[in-house]
Amino acid sequence: MKAEPEIPFDFILDYLLRIETTIKPFFGMFSIYAGQKLLLILRDRKNEPELNGIWVPTTKDSLESLKTELPALRQIYGIGKAKSAAVWLLLPDTAADFERTAITLCDLLVRRDPRIGRLSKPRAPRR
Repeated sequence: MKAEPEIPFDFILDYLLRIETTIKPFFGMFSIYAGQKLLLILRDRKNEPELNGIWVPTTKDSLESLKTELPALRQIYGIGKAKSAAVWLLLPDTAADFERTAITLCDLLVRRDPRIGRLSKPRAPRR
């Protein structure tokens, strides 16, 4: 029997207890949702370790204010569709203040900060 993969950085789940979340496996990563809203993606994979950490979906309009408030965040380029308004920030797992910044991200999510997250488009049923 194949063992279930462990959710990386699972300490953040304790800080998200005040909101109802769902965790879904996603290409070797784990997506955290509140309803239809994607809040974060947790990544800890052997390939491309420079992309490991906590991925934060935001918008172009919110990018700079989040980077100013949380300087450990950096933009991930080349992810998503070119025409999309979505922008991804990464809190690298190698950041010196990784845990503190992750907890601050969770606090912002609990307070429903509109700069973080994006609504998922409903999928068409499979045929």
